[in-house]
Amino acid sequence: MNHSGAGSRPRGGMGWPQQWTVLADLAAVLVFVAIGLSAHGHKESAANLAQVSAPFLVGALVGHALARLRGVTPTSAASGVVVVAATVAFGQVLRVIFGQGTAISFIAVSLAFNAFVMMGWRLAWTALRRGALISRGS
Repeated sequence: MNHSGAGSRPRGGMGWPQQWTVLADLAAVLVFVAIGLSAHGHKESAANLAQVSAPFLVGALVGHALARLRGVTPTSAASGVVVVAATVAFGQVLRVIFGQGTAISFIAVSLAFNAFVMMGWRLAWTALRRGALISRGS
């Protein structure tokens, strides 16, 4: 099957290519970290953003790999659960390994924010897609 030509179906499921789902989740992580740096009065530089976000970015990528291995559609709620869990779990563990530390409140906030955003865009996409299919009579 040709995935590059016009009319070919994107590989991400529900009409959204896999790479966009990864980018959406990585963007969520970057927004989470940027808000945290700003809220806590930390220096907002590209280097600091990269250092603080790296563990969570790795976690999100691991989550996408695990979801793909499970064969779930990247835009599905099932994929979102896997990606959120991996983002937070791997992110927090890597923070401890690399001496950045963590706290129960930080775990809770990172879980809540990433679940809200990563699950939120998936649910919105599904609702929009379902609405588009219904309006087309499919």
